[in-house]
Amino acid sequence: MDPLVSIIVPVYNVEEELSECIESIINQTYEKIEVILVDDGSTDRSGEICEEYQKKDQRIKAYHKENSGISEARNYGIEHSNGEYIACVDSDDYIKKTMISSLVSLVLQNEAQIAVSPYQKFSDKSQLFEETVVETGAVDSKEALIQLLYQNRVFHTGAHCKLYLRNLFEGIRYPAGISYAEDLGTTYKLIIKSARIAYTTEKLYGYRIREQSMMRQDFSEKKMACIPISKKLYSDICDIYPDIRDAVAVRAFNVNRAVYLQIPYSMKEERDLVWAEMKRYRKLVLINKKARILDRVMALCSYLGKSFFMIFAIPYRKQQMGLK
Repeated sequence: MDPLVSIIVPVYNVEEELSECIESIINQTYEKIEVILVDDGSTDRSGEICEEYQKKDQRIKAYHKENSGISEARNYGIEHSNGEYIACVDSDDYIKKTMISSLVSLVLQNEAQIAVSPYQKFSDKSQLFEETVVETGAVDSKEALIQLLYQNRVFHTGAHCKLYLRNLFEGIRYPAGISYAEDLGTTYKLIIKSARIAYTTEKLYGYRIREQSMMRQDFSEKKMACIPISKKLYSDICDIYPDIRDAVAVRAFNVNRAVYLQIPYSMKEERDLVWAEMKRYRKLVLINKKARILDRVMALCSYLGKSFFMIFAIPYRKQQMGLK
């Protein structure tokens, strides 16, 4: 029998895109789903739209709660779900109609606990979805972690584009009160608990580019979460797989670097804290031949001082602003 899949959708002030997102979910070729819409204290019509869809489709359940951020909204959805498998979709995104069926087939055929796929950025639906040659397979948790740490486009840290066996979340939740790098602080833990991770190179998820999204906003104190999350990532993985310490250092360096480039010059204390964290990992990044050239160049530049680093970081900063 087909397993039930719970699709968790945190919702906050996305009235313009929400209907497109929900339609892409309920029109999946895989029909045995429940859709958990968690209205996280929206101040626009998002909550009303959730209610309207709940009346239209019995597979949809709408919940409303006070605003507390995407992590707690996801956790709330997980706790109110019933599926054997769980998938997460952001409420302004759009998924291919075969996404759930493809991921379910992957986990079952490969006896895996997680299935993953890459995503495709878009600003309008006409850009979706590119036709490419598709490869599938499965790897163990250690190899999946290595690919994730080097920011492989298939094994990325995002909660989306994945199907998880429900029991992986026993004892694991998205970090409360954090709305930056919360996926980074959770995905690796789920992978560590898995014996096999199946994958496809087919882009099944549309990742909408929005000017007002967290990654494209100006710096906020919330982004200082990069420090405790990267520290925990580094210690947890190195404790289990000390031989991939170099790969962990690359990811920890990068998440702090991304935040450092956004901190205003006037916020010296915050800049110093993140800079100190970057220095913890830069040597391992510099000597790591598997790291991307950009990563190694940025690690080298950090040895030449903050001003020199910022000059050479301009191309990276432009690339970063293309993210959601």
